[in-house]
Amino acid sequence: MAEIADKELEALQDGFDTLSLIHAVDELDKMRGHLNDREHHNPPEIRNDILKLHDLAMDVVNHGMKGRAPALFDLAIEIEDQLSDLSEALENIQEAIAKLTDLQPESLRWGD
Repeated sequence: MAEIADKELEALQDGFDTLSLIHAVDELDKMRGHLNDREHHNPPEIRNDILKLHDLAMDVVNHGMKGRAPALFDLAIEIEDQLSDLSEALENIQEAIAKLTDLQPESLRWGD
């Protein structure tokens, strides 16, 4: 098995802050509230919200129920905000992991 060289270890120690991985866990915890199953194994609320959005869209778009349009757009904006938060959290996690993988020493690369 390959072993990391002293210079490579030093570069890794200088170039990576392990605290960023704890911050990645914090970001993941933010997402859990949106994506985890609820009590009694009910699906995440965002799933139900998207199904409700579909119902509202059917009423407005397919059936011309104009009075439902405000609720449609209010819910769409709420879901979009949640998805934006989730996207930002995922991006932060990806960046933390990428900082580490970008520092992978040459001696530990396989077949690159």
